Amino acid sequence: MIQTQRVSDADVAFYAANGYLIVEDLIDAQAIEAILAEGTAVCRGERGVVEGLVTPAAHETEETVLARYVTCTHVHKVSPMLTAFMSDDRLADVVVRLVGENVKSFASQFFIKHAGMPGNAWHQDENFVPTRDRSLCTAWIALDEATEENGCLRMIPGSHASGVLYPMRPHNNPNLDRAEECYDFPGLETAVPIPLRPGSAVFFSGYILHSSTTNRRPSGFRRALLYQYARAETPIAYSPRNVPVSNYYDMRDFVLVRGIDPYRWKAKTDEMRAFLRAPGPMPEDTVLSEMREREKVGS
Repeated sequence: MIQTQRVSDADVAFYAANGYLIVEDLIDAQAIEAILAEGTAVCRGERGVVEGLVTPAAHETEETVLARYVTCTHVHKVSPMLTAFMSDDRLADVVVRLVGENVKSFASQFFIKHAGMPGNAWHQDENFVPTRDRSLCTAWIALDEATEENGCLRMIPGSHASGVLYPMRPHNNPNLDRAEECYDFPGLETAVPIPLRPGSAVFFSGYILHSSTTNRRPSGFRRALLYQYARAETPIAYSPRNVPVSNYYDMRDFVLVRGIDPYRWKAKTDEMRAFLRAPGPMPEDTVLSEMREREKVGS
């Protein structure tokens, strides 16, 4: 755990060994307020067309509007402010120390998680966003207090180190979002909660096993802003909606955060679209499950 934006060699070593690093008080109250206001504006339809948006009535409160959704994925695509914030020095200074000098960001989520909303099953982000060189790094910034009661993240320290991507299966659990969970992995008894004050963040490897639980508080939110980063050197065979793509595909819809783009002779693209969703399985989850079934021995 570190107390300032400066990341020491010891912090880098902790991240390498454990797969995550907590940065206390990464952003201040003013930044939190601005991000929350921007997220609310997106959910009210004030930033343009967003798939999944339920047009709110003028009299509806902020809580009523936000409580419809569990997340807005790729929120930066409809928010110039949140696109710019991807490269904010407070974030970039940390990511560069953990990933490398040339860094890109390509995904974002505004998590909402109202009281009663489900958690997320154990998973590894690399299963969804293959970086090949293991440079995927997620920054998860708490905008409200994140506690065990309202469903803070949980990590299995060191579970990234082997480089194994564990199998996934349907969980059929209404207390968990999406459709699948990792299974048959070691170390569950070593899992630790990651409580965070508003403005603090956790940076974690794409290979680390992590999850969250239901927001069990009687009211209120556990909101957070998430960005995903990787070395600019790695092509990413990533589909924004998790549909199959060729292993040779390189998703070129990204923000260059620091350094240079080694593939700048390739055209940039504009293929991601923001979408809001209520909790539960996504249509793409079925496609992913079918793909994983075909990968099993003997199929």
